Amino acid sequence: MTGMRYDTLARQVAGDIARSVAAVDPDAVGDLVDRLARRKKVVLIGTGRSGAVLRAMAVRLGHLGVDARCVGPDDAPRIAGGEFVLVGSGSGRTAVPLRQAEAARAAGAEIVAITADPASPIAELAGLVIHIPAPAAPADGTPHTLRSLFEECLLVVCDCVCKLLADKLGVSTEEMQRRHAPDR
Repeated sequence: MTGMRYDTLARQVAGDIARSVAAVDPDAVGDLVDRLARRKKVVLIGTGRSGAVLRAMAVRLGHLGVDARCVGPDDAPRIAGGEFVLVGSGSGRTAVPLRQAEAARAAGAEIVAITADPASPIAELAGLVIHIPAPAAPADGTPHTLRSLFEECLLVVCDCVCKLLADKLGVSTEEMQRRHAPDR
């Protein structure tokens, strides 16, 4: 990849994202949207860049009127039975989200996992798994660094979930904007 131009790289990355996102099971996403529509509160768990994407999703869920909070690596989850927990981890094996998901499961929470590995320990804890097909680690010569393909796809999938949820709940763009920037 030495000497690659931005435009060539961008086309390759965008193509990979499009293929991976298109391969996500639409029925599983629809199930997630249905589950979110029945919830008033959502806890999102993730670390690193996956956690950053989930924090962005929590913000958008707030724009939809959903009480969403993120649990980071230094937080005690404080999750009660019956809560709805969304865990994002490319490997599905990251230590902190795994421990937090185990604690949530032990407390009786409903868990949904978004992962690149549907056979991972985090996925095994979940009642619903959204599988984003992205390699565990990029090979030399690919246009991706580390787990960036999973993380980029996670953002797109989360944004699609939020749009589908907005439509299902009948939340207008104007209502979302008021929650986004109430001073406008």
